Amino acid sequence: MDERTAEQLSAIVGGEAWQSGGGIYLVTVNRDDGSLVVFSGDSICEYENDEAFDAGRASKTILLTIPETEELYVIVDLKGNVYYLDDKMERGWRYEEDAAHEARAWESRGEGRFSVVRQSELPA
Repeated sequence: MDERTAEQLSAIVGGEAWQSGGGIYLVTVNRDDGSLVVFSGDSICEYENDEAFDAGRASKTILLTIPETEELYVIVDLKGNVYYLDDKMERGWRYEEDAAHEARAWESRGEGRFSVVRQSELPA
């Protein structure tokens, strides 16, 4: 996961975001029983303790897919305003069809003209 996603996730779960190397960020949550829960971009793992984490011995693993923002789609109006599925986290729709469906609904209500673009194509 990227740094921004890690920082946001750490705020939500009460953990700590840190870079594990190579631009890869993790979020760790130390539990009262000494175990450690680690969120990465592709899994959530529980470790018995810090030593188990250092050795890569997860006691439980849940594989998941959190798309990077570059893979998401956003809605843009004619003035260049950007609309996200989640405004606070600035994350768009996973599927282009879903964003297009939302844009068509807004247009049908007379809210303006909209286009759908990849979030990675937005100006910096």
